[in-house]
Amino acid sequence: MKNSIRRSGVALAALLSAFVTSAQAVDEGAVALPEIVVEGEDLTNPFSGLADPAFPHGTLTVPGVAEAQREMSLIPGAVSVVPAARYQDLYAHNFEDVMDFTPGVYARKRFGAEVRLSIRGSGLSRSFHMRGLEILQDGIPYNLADGSADFQEIDPLIAQHIEVYKGGNGLRFGSATLGGAVNFVTPTAYTAEAENLVRLEGGSYGTARIHTQTARIVGNTDFFAAMSANHVDGFRQQETEESIRFSGNLGHRFNEAVETRFYLTTNIVDQEMPGTLTLAQAESDPELANPGNIALNQQRNVRSVRFANKTTFALDESSTLDLGGYVGYKRLYHPIFRVLDYRGPLAGLFARYNSEGSLAGHRNILTIGGDLSWGEVEAKQYTNVGGSRAGLVASGTQSAANFKLYAENKFYVVEDVALVGGLQAIHSYRKFTNDFTPAQSDATDFSSLSPKAGVLWDVAETAQVYGNVTRSYEPPTFSELVQATVFQFVPLDPQRAVTAEIGTRGATKNVAWDVALYRAWVKGELINYTVSPSIPASTFNADETIHQGIEASLTLDVGAWGLRKVLGSDRLLLEQAYMYSDFAFDGDATYGDNKLAGMPPHVYVAALRYKSIGANGLGWDIAPKVEWVPNGGHVDYANRLEAPGYTTIGVEGGVDLAKGVRLFVDARNLTDRNYISTYSNITDAALAATNVFYPGEGRSVFAGLKVAF
Repeated sequence: MKNSIRRSGVALAALLSAFVTSAQAVDEGAVALPEIVVEGEDLTNPFSGLADPAFPHGTLTVPGVAEAQREMSLIPGAVSVVPAARYQDLYAHNFEDVMDFTPGVYARKRFGAEVRLSIRGSGLSRSFHMRGLEILQDGIPYNLADGSADFQEIDPLIAQHIEVYKGGNGLRFGSATLGGAVNFVTPTAYTAEAENLVRLEGGSYGTARIHTQTARIVGNTDFFAAMSANHVDGFRQQETEESIRFSGNLGHRFNEAVETRFYLTTNIVDQEMPGTLTLAQAESDPELANPGNIALNQQRNVRSVRFANKTTFALDESSTLDLGGYVGYKRLYHPIFRVLDYRGPLAGLFARYNSEGSLAGHRNILTIGGDLSWGEVEAKQYTNVGGSRAGLVASGTQSAANFKLYAENKFYVVEDVALVGGLQAIHSYRKFTNDFTPAQSDATDFSSLSPKAGVLWDVAETAQVYGNVTRSYEPPTFSELVQATVFQFVPLDPQRAVTAEIGTRGATKNVAWDVALYRAWVKGELINYTVSPSIPASTFNADETIHQGIEASLTLDVGAWGLRKVLGSDRLLLEQAYMYSDFAFDGDATYGDNKLAGMPPHVYVAALRYKSIGANGLGWDIAPKVEWVPNGGHVDYANRLEAPGYTTIGVEGGVDLAKGVRLFVDARNLTDRNYISTYSNITDAALAATNVFYPGEGRSVFAGLKVAF
């Protein structure tokens, strides 16, 4: 590992010292943060849920949680809002920890903060990194220019809330991918929980983390800063991880109609890679690492910095204009079969106009936007000697640029029914220059129009029914175009799809639901293939595939039926999420109508949460949890090998010791079940190696203390 445990400890001490110093040196002109009221219910939109707190209002540049919920209730498709309060009692280390009750989002841990992240089968064949999703922070694009992303760079603890736009519903931010978009919204000083916050956590597998936040309002200027330092020895061999992440924003209100906000994000993330095992190894001795990973000391280490600005103009009472841009630099030091040393700059510009008014006497909501992104990666590969660089064996430059324009309009034909139309235009450019073998250099571009049509019916004030049809278009990333094992340009087609979905969402006093059914007809899906032994490239376009499924969540206030007198003001909630995924080839020349590998067909999670709030506003809650995966899904496209199913049981809970002081515990896999978390896809288990399984973690307990003041 690049950072030693000693250095991590020094960083933790320095971080805590800096935090205490800043808390003591508050400017005399600072304005106290507005108090956040967390009592009462707000059933004003379909995302209200059961007993959500009354979230504070945001500002022009960053909406509050309730404001985001109301905005997303205008989208005629499957979307979700995940407030940070949803995972306050968890050791929130990765996407799996924060998305387990978000219907349609499949996130399962491979190792450390690395997860297999997929929405509606996006990037399903990817056994590394991420593809098929747009990641944003505060509405600002986070992906690299070629469409790839390392979501490990985003710390879940910095989020005020997370917005999930599934499939074509990501058009609000110009996304036209099969999976959609995920937007991490960070707090400002106006929505931060407190002026100062310290969160200390520790637990199984040598886990130790400190997270600090500070926020101030000084006149018309405000700032928020957060930093996390984390160390984990890991459940498996060769799984040590250390990270230091910083995120901050500085805002200024020029007047009631103009606000600007600057963002700075930096990351130091060092991860050892334990690799995959055979099924027998994963089930009998899951703490093992792949011997090859140990011999090569395989790791994935990231250094990144990103500076961004977003300025919002309130043009009138119902129209806003967002303008902004970002610049950054990223280095990936990645010892695997070779040492990959990839580094380079990135930059982008974006604009987004929103207006709500009247058209022909009817309510009309219009969004128009565009963004331009550019990046260049200096890609070098070295001989791997125990995780260190030896001789240079490959060198090249990967250049990418994207230009997107998009528009979406909602026209209310009657007061409670809106017709929605949208369009995205994209032009993408990819160029690879091979320094050693110029003949293997090449360039290409991709252009397309992707329309959207839908309808949204407000059945009641807090209930909706919707349907839409969207087209997605995904140019390949450099991980497909310049596959690491061949290091030459591999011509590929973009992945295209048409997706239809219907659904409903809503909330009453005792029930909250969110259900969507979708079917996608995909052409040219980018999946792993073995063409012949003489062609070592691994990713090619399939012909036609089908992705279809169900995304559902249901929360019941079970205490309201017959237990109200016993419980008094306490609540007993049954929280549930279910995902059905049916992905298959459609008349493929090799695999016929076989199922696609990569995901279990059924995933069900549930928690029975008891919540108690005292007269003094202090409370406690406890929630036993279960995750049930009856069948792990096909591992190979030939459908000869399936991963076994599993059931895990856990419990989470917390107690307010005093105002602003909370103690919490997160216990997982209490029965210490050996199970398969996820796996890498292969073509045919009868022909290919089957050491592709990632074991799930054993019994673990994490505890933390949060102090807000």
